Amino acid sequence: MTDSANTPSTENDYLFENDYAYVTKEGEVKLKKTSLFEEKTLTTIDTDSLQEQIKAFEKAFENLEANMDNFFEGAEERMLNDAEEVEENFQKLLQELPEAIAIGDFDALVNRAKTSFEKIKKSTAEAFEPEKEESAAEKVEPVKEETVAEAEVPVEEEPLKNTVEESPGEDKVKEEPVASGPVKKKPDTKVEPVEEATVNETLEEKPEEPGKDKESIKYYQELTDKAEEIISMSDWAYVSMEFDNIDLKWEEGPDPGDTDIREFKERIDSLRIEFEAKKREHYEEQKRIRLENLEKKKDLLSQMNTIVDGKKWTHTKEVGKIRGRWDHVKPIPSEEVENLQNQFDALLATFDAHKVDRLVKQKQQEEDNLTGKLVILEKMEGFSDKLEEGSEWKELEKKFEDLSKQFRRIGRVPSEKNQDVWDRYHKAQDTFHSMRFKHDKQYRIDIEKFLSQKKKLIDEAEALIDSDDLADAARKVNKLHRRWKKVGNLPQKDENEMWDRFKEATDAFNDKKSDNLELLKEQEDENYNEKLKLIETANELKESDEWEETHKEFQKLMNTWKDIGPVPKRKSGKIWKKFKGAMDHFYDRRRDHFKEVKEERKDNLKEKEEVLEKLAELKSHDDPIKAVELAKPLQDEFKKAGYVPIKHKNRLWKEYREICDVIYDRFRSGKAAADVVGRQNLGQFSTDDIADIRKKQNELNKLRKTISKLSSELIQMKESLSYFKPSGKGSSLLDDVKKRIENAEQDLSDKEDRLTELEREIDTIKNET
Repeated sequence: MTDSANTPSTENDYLFENDYAYVTKEGEVKLKKTSLFEEKTLTTIDTDSLQEQIKAFEKAFENLEANMDNFFEGAEERMLNDAEEVEENFQKLLQELPEAIAIGDFDALVNRAKTSFEKIKKSTAEAFEPEKEESAAEKVEPVKEETVAEAEVPVEEEPLKNTVEESPGEDKVKEEPVASGPVKKKPDTKVEPVEEATVNETLEEKPEEPGKDKESIKYYQELTDKAEEIISMSDWAYVSMEFDNIDLKWEEGPDPGDTDIREFKERIDSLRIEFEAKKREHYEEQKRIRLENLEKKKDLLSQMNTIVDGKKWTHTKEVGKIRGRWDHVKPIPSEEVENLQNQFDALLATFDAHKVDRLVKQKQQEEDNLTGKLVILEKMEGFSDKLEEGSEWKELEKKFEDLSKQFRRIGRVPSEKNQDVWDRYHKAQDTFHSMRFKHDKQYRIDIEKFLSQKKKLIDEAEALIDSDDLADAARKVNKLHRRWKKVGNLPQKDENEMWDRFKEATDAFNDKKSDNLELLKEQEDENYNEKLKLIETANELKESDEWEETHKEFQKLMNTWKDIGPVPKRKSGKIWKKFKGAMDHFYDRRRDHFKEVKEERKDNLKEKEEVLEKLAELKSHDDPIKAVELAKPLQDEFKKAGYVPIKHKNRLWKEYREICDVIYDRFRSGKAAADVVGRQNLGQFSTDDIADIRKKQNELNKLRKTISKLSSELIQMKESLSYFKPSGKGSSLLDDVKKRIENAEQDLSDKEDRLTELEREIDTIKNET
């Protein structure tokens, strides 16, 4: 919670106001609008005790912050056992925050909590699924080779037949991020993504590579970008440290060679000068504010002196205003703090000692609270008259819960009325839930399900009382409590009954645990020894180069670690750090290995792209048959280039196939044209001429076959005339044979004429060309 405050203006005349809340003259405490809720009334207080109650509300917010911090204590280890439970508890915690009776920076608290939780989620996700973050390109497996099948071309004439296909289904190797444990990770143990190059990598740490100048420029550009990023921050110590880090990284940076990097250095230096100027201006402004605040406090002290000296003991509102302003006028010069505070405290003590109406007003506030609660109770009891079959139960439930929250927010009532008020409240709740159970079928189903689940949890809790493994049972009891919270609520009477049974069982187990602490300690020590063995195994595996097999072994070790159970609390963090350290060592080595593989694949990518460019030029080669001959060695180069990054694999393969298909199609067309006009004459004929010649040649070939067939048939018909005996009489059969011979001779003559004509047309096209 920040210390900044707004001095109450004379226009609103609030008794108290800061960045998050204000108190009206009627004593209403109102929270200002945030991203979580609209402006709302927190409660109504006695203005005589304004300062004490405001401090109580601020203390309540500090407790919220402490509860949030307590939640994150050990959250990382709890995530390993039950991530879903931890996340659900966190969401529930966030939902309860807006309902808290406290004053503070709710937005900052929620944002900080969400950021911390996301870090824990990421860390534990890496522990369970270390393969997720690794590039799929990093699995060095043999790649299935396929061929570019061209069925219509004979093997000896189709050089594209045996091309290497890098199957799009190539297996992926996933890289294992570092598992996370229950202790907070130090910055130097942070696992960076595989793709991220180390900023401080020097020229001596890796061989000279093509494009090194480009990498150097990128390195110094990133340092400049970092300076641009931090210049707008107001955390002066952090920015100063970051500028020092930038200078250090600049000194340790790679040799830029002939590249001029002065513009980067000049930009960084100018940003540093700008930052130092802003910092000086900030501190000068802070000094001015302290002096202004000192004058404000002296003025408040003078006002307080006037009230005390004038014995104005009834001016409680004025004193309340002065108190609120005093505490929120900060900071002032340190040498004045103690003296001014002592004077102010002495004046307050004098004023408080002379108040005569405090108890009366407190009693009046209790009576007002009683009136407010009775009004709400009448509304809650009035719900029973509206309940019937077909009611909008969800809407009614929301309204009823809103009334319940209002009831609980109202402060104390006279002690003699307190029990009666609460009895009426519980009775109104029971009536509402009973009517809903009677008329709402879905509600009945839910209640029966919740009742069944809670009975089952009670049975499990009772069974743990006789467990011999106290360490494991203790962990299960904690899980049962978390599961209990997940189950929906029953009507109040049933809920109390079930909770009493459940608590009785868990209390009985806790009593047994307390009576057998030595046995529990022995079991935790056994678990500790088992985990030490796992650490030994992990240390044996951490230097292995069998990346995939060792990765699987570490996964098994992690699962076994989870199953072993709790160890002595004081040793838990230490052994987890050792176990996680062994895993970190292996996965760091594994990551470095795949970095080298990635660099090699980048070179392969460049080589294959160059081969594709050369193949693409052959798509328009003048001699398609020659193009295929030139493509064969290029295909061999493409095959020998090796694996490429997985994200480029499909694209390269698609381009390769498309280019080869074009070359092959032209080869097939060119080969057919060569059969028509001869390969040596391909350049002399247009595509249309070749197509025309091929068409006429096909017709000519068919005519030759037809003429040959007709000639054979005509010879047979003429031979058949010898079977007829000379006779003076006419013969219809003989006449028919002669007629057929005559027709066949005419048909043969026509086809021979067409054959001659086609030969002449083909010769004409060739001669003209």
